[in-house]
Amino acid sequence: PPYSLFSLVCMGCSSSRDAETPTATTRASATTLPCSERCMRDSKRTARSRRHSRRIDVPSSLTLRAYEELGETSELRAGSLQQLRSELATLVEQRVAGWEDLQRALEQCDLWLVRFLRTRKYDSARALHALRGNLSLSRYLEGLPARTGGAKPGAVAAVRFWDLHIEDSSVRYVLDRRLLATVPGRARDGSAVVLLSPSSDFLVAWGRLGVGGFTLAVLKLIEALSLEPRTQLCGITVVVDLRRASSALISTSLRPDMLRLTERLASLLGSKAAFRVRGLWIVGAPWYARALVNLVRTFLSSKLRSRLHLCSAAEDLHAAVEERLLPAGFGAGGGADEGGAEASFEECLLALQRRESSTRTSLRSSSSSEPLVWQRPRHELSPT
Repeated sequence: PPYSLFSLVCMGCSSSRDAETPTATTRASATTLPCSERCMRDSKRTARSRRHSRRIDVPSSLTLRAYEELGETSELRAGSLQQLRSELATLVEQRVAGWEDLQRALEQCDLWLVRFLRTRKYDSARALHALRGNLSLSRYLEGLPARTGGAKPGAVAAVRFWDLHIEDSSVRYVLDRRLLATVPGRARDGSAVVLLSPSSDFLVAWGRLGVGGFTLAVLKLIEALSLEPRTQLCGITVVVDLRRASSALISTSLRPDMLRLTERLASLLGSKAAFRVRGLWIVGAPWYARALVNLVRTFLSSKLRSRLHLCSAAEDLHAAVEERLLPAGFGAGGGADEGGAEASFEECLLALQRRESSTRTSLRSSSSSEPLVWQRPRHELSPT
């Protein structure tokens, strides 16, 4: 209980601090805060340090790769995190535009913040720019009109990115209908895999959740994948399966308001993403989707265009992802070995975590005592 915690802190204040400083007068002169306020401040700092102490090291087998590709060392990581937090705190104190979101970002754990540093090779200025771009996109999605994508006005409930969590209705809607999925393993280059399967179900989801709410739910799930240290280093491979995309879905996606959203999302992937995009695969685009694909290509940065792969057959994807990991429909025997066709998003995420290192305890057996960051109750952690 808060009172018991406060009592313990006060006991430490009257014992350990007296031992460190000669007199109570000297201790009082060191700070202008009264004892109660000082203890509450220190208790918050302790809780924040415990929350920020989650393991953020990459597996030992990838330490050399992290150094070669990112120049990462424990000293550089600690110093860059401190500098990023200092810059965020300064912006919050200056009450710049969107400072409330920056305050929420400042409250997140190191594992959440270090994603932006790793994708920008520990350039703090670029990491801060990417972080603010992510927050700006979230605000943009939250403010999308209900008519976007043809949704009926007033049929969409307002949603905020910070308030989303795994049990939120919009997130569960996306997961239960497998509008977004992942696989219980990694691509051949070590990246995590995200599967998007646009179909007529997308139109139903846009009408039910709103285009903004649907996109926020998808981004929240991708965020969950990006919280893995190995994924932060090896990146994410995005697969868009257009084989079931209807002409109605494509025509809706070509609406001017939807194209503006697509351009913003392309900008996120190109320069502001909190994860490294290792590949973008578009599978089985029908003839009536070629105009949309060509437009999307123009929105992408030159670096991302070089990683764009257009393939007519699902089997072409096997060059990037092993067939046994893919759901049924991506080749004969897809998902037979790993349960890819039936595995839920949570099961796949746990499988990725278990593969981080053979020396780590299985998260499936320890999930009750150490739940995922994005699944923790809000009273334990700020929603991420």
